[in-house]
Amino acid sequence: MASDDAPSPSPITPVDAISADGSEVTFVWSSVEGVEAYRLQVAETARFDAPVVDAEVGDQTAVTVGNQLPTDGGTFFWRVLVEKEGDWGHPSPVESFVATTEAEAEQGRAEASDEEPVTELARAAREQKITTETFDFEDQIEKEKERGVAYEGVAATQIMGVSASIITVILIAIAILFGWFGQVSQSEEQAAAERMQYRDIKEAEMDAAQELQQYEVVDEEEGTYRIPIDRAMDLIATEEYQKRQPSE
Repeated sequence: MASDDAPSPSPITPVDAISADGSEVTFVWSSVEGVEAYRLQVAETARFDAPVVDAEVGDQTAVTVGNQLPTDGGTFFWRVLVEKEGDWGHPSPVESFVATTEAEAEQGRAEASDEEPVTELARAAREQKITTETFDFEDQIEKEKERGVAYEGVAATQIMGVSASIITVILIAIAILFGWFGQVSQSEEQAAAERMQYRDIKEAEMDAAQELQQYEVVDEEEGTYRIPIDRAMDLIATEEYQKRQPSE
């Protein structure tokens, strides 16, 4: 919980969207009496919803951040918080800078040297070797854990990536289920068709067998009758036998 009466430091450099070497940016702010620690935050937006630098820096008022920022001309925002009596006070005013290459930053400083005394202050801070530190985020997280502060920041892009992966897995599972149901339905339809075909064949066989084993008038006027096949074969055999017998 932040203390309402906690003092706030004033950013000194970089300010007013000045060009700075993104590979090595020195942040300088005014000191506040009675502080326990400062916290430096650097982000791509002034809301600081996903800081690229969020680290406690002890009692230093000048800190160099190396190899953490790009050099492609992107604009970054920064601020400092103060810890006093175990609480983090209100943040300092937000300032901005443009992360460029070293050459572009030097050119920008040369053009603004007559109008921007804060640039000379930053250079003097370096020359006088004000205590600085290049941050290692893993070390910073361990320090916070030792102080009982858990690092819970999760980048929005990571959340979106995890969400997209979960949605993809769900869609694949749904597609597999639909495919499986389709195969089961097709198999059941095929089995039902085979059962109907088998039943039709058996009925046709039974009808044919019944016709071969019964007496029936086919055409009474023509004298056509149906007799069992066994009886018909006997009659044919008897007639054939009689034809072959010599006449008396």
